Amino acid sequence: MSENEAGAAAVPRLSIRGVAKSFEAIHALRDVTFDLAPGEIHALVGENGAGKSTLVGVITGLLQADRGTVMLNGTEVRFHNPLDARAAGVAAVFQDPNLFPHLSIAENIVTGAYPRKGLLLDRAEMKRQARTKLEQLGFDLDPDRLVAELTVAEAQFVEIARAVEPGLQLLILDEPTSALTPSEAGRLYTMVQALKAAGTTIVWISHRMDEIRSLADTITVLRDGQHVITSPAAELADDDMIKAMVGRSVALHRVSRAEETGAVRLKVRDLNLAGTFADISFDVAEGEIVAVAGLVGSGRSEIAQAIFGLSPQVTGTIEVDGQPATPDSPAAMSRRGVVYLPEDRDAEGVIASMSITANVALPSIRKLSRAGFMAPRRERALAAEQREALSIKGDIEALVSSLSGGNRQKVALARWLATNPRVLLLDEPTHGIDVGTKVQVHEIMRNLARKERMAILMVSSDLPEVLAVSDRVLVIRRGRLAATLDTEQATQESIMAAATGRTEEGAK
Repeated sequence: MSENEAGAAAVPRLSIRGVAKSFEAIHALRDVTFDLAPGEIHALVGENGAGKSTLVGVITGLLQADRGTVMLNGTEVRFHNPLDARAAGVAAVFQDPNLFPHLSIAENIVTGAYPRKGLLLDRAEMKRQARTKLEQLGFDLDPDRLVAELTVAEAQFVEIARAVEPGLQLLILDEPTSALTPSEAGRLYTMVQALKAAGTTIVWISHRMDEIRSLADTITVLRDGQHVITSPAAELADDDMIKAMVGRSVALHRVSRAEETGAVRLKVRDLNLAGTFADISFDVAEGEIVAVAGLVGSGRSEIAQAIFGLSPQVTGTIEVDGQPATPDSPAAMSRRGVVYLPEDRDAEGVIASMSITANVALPSIRKLSRAGFMAPRRERALAAEQREALSIKGDIEALVSSLSGGNRQKVALARWLATNPRVLLLDEPTHGIDVGTKVQVHEIMRNLARKERMAILMVSSDLPEVLAVSDRVLVIRRGRLAATLDTEQATQESIMAAATGRTEEGAK
């Protein structure tokens, strides 16, 4: 290697030096300093609210730093907007695709650089460019399809294809696999490795420890807006990474229960939904947490949704505390004390444009109103009670949109807990939240079951969570109950074996 080549190799792809950013009294970033090397996959991790999104905003021009500098390939840059960043070879793809739904895939991919023949748009060239880029990235998509028709995963692939331009220096991927199946995630991993091999630096933001371990060359941890550590991935143990993220040792582990479960609170018999699941029967007792596990598409979430009344075509019988409960609608089931927390908290679990108080009060309007009018003092008292019970960070009049993902999840849970339910249906309750908040949510669930004596049915794809929190696990395979396992003896391997049909060992 020549002296010039060695010097070029030593120049970081991106240098962040003393970057600080505040929003009024909130210090989102404090003197953040670290480097990213050319052609590496650099994991950026931290709890919700640690400053990751703010830092990405500063790098890409969405936000302007109050202090500090950002250097790209040794040259200081200050992008005024994401278009400036993209022109310099810096692009970001966020968790929720930001596409034009009523335009085609091709139109979205070439946005801002439409090929022309004279004054007219050259549609044939546009489709050729889009098809070439999709094929190079390994995405099998028709450029003529409307974005509105795509799955979440397909939309994310289109967003990535739009971001990958010649001369791409830095690609930031924010929770890129949160809505992907394992096979879709595998395609994304292959694409990312190819970009790395071509010299692009990848910033990978994720809460998933397994994919961080399999992909990352380097890991940077942020906590409370401050840089904690940047380390080669091979030199940073999981426990040390988690401790750096949350400031303490955190582990997912079973907590032995001293309390006995009570009588059957939720009884499900012969539940059927054509084309989705069939002959599902199980019980959940007072004070018990039962997990529902299975591969994506197995029907696990649809079972919880049907119990809550979101699938009126369902057949079979449901009883709550020994009394028949017909799942005609969510309103009917919530009156019976059955509530459901959906996986997509932002679209279905909360109203982000409303305050914490308004969100918590919404399902309890009848209880809180007097002569048809809401009682603001009672609303605030209820919200304050739930904020304290669930350790929600934020003033009760703060907009939910201003909260971190973990705190939005707690608000979504608080809305229903304020109604004093008897049966709690949770769909991926810790999806997209950091490990510290995940442990808090687990403790909340244990308290609700063991102290409040609720019956909890939890749908989860996180097998360590399933084993740590639940008393039993129902394994769903292709719409049918493949096994019921006691989690005292169950392992991740036995659950996956039942989910894939390799064996029925351990079934009761």
